[in-house]
Amino acid sequence: MLTFYGHEIELFVEKVLDRNNGPVLCRARDGTAHQWLIVRVDADPEHLAWLCVPVSERAMAAVADNHAAPRDVIQHSATGAVDLVVVDHGRTIPDRCLLCSEIPAHLLPADDRPVLSAA
Repeated sequence: MLTFYGHEIELFVEKVLDRNNGPVLCRARDGTAHQWLIVRVDADPEHLAWLCVPVSERAMAAVADNHAAPRDVIQHSATGAVDLVVVDHGRTIPDRCLLCSEIPAHLLPADDRPVLSAA
């Protein structure tokens, strides 16, 4: 289970959609049952980072069914913004809210990155 406690955002993973040395892409919900896509954007053990994206049920279904790339959903979140959660050298860094139009390219997955089944 991947839970972001100690951050402004508290998400509970419902399903891992893609796994590569740990969860890479997850479907999650917050305390008010809103749906989120969590995308690991840095797997360096010294600097872990995830983009947490508020999404509609339809957008989540499109990602899970391989009809939409995670990059597209990230760039068009339900609110126009995403949260960046970072753990640097074992210490949590305050969450950062990024506008979708201002997400740095190095934080976005490749356009053609397929979603793999975690089953």
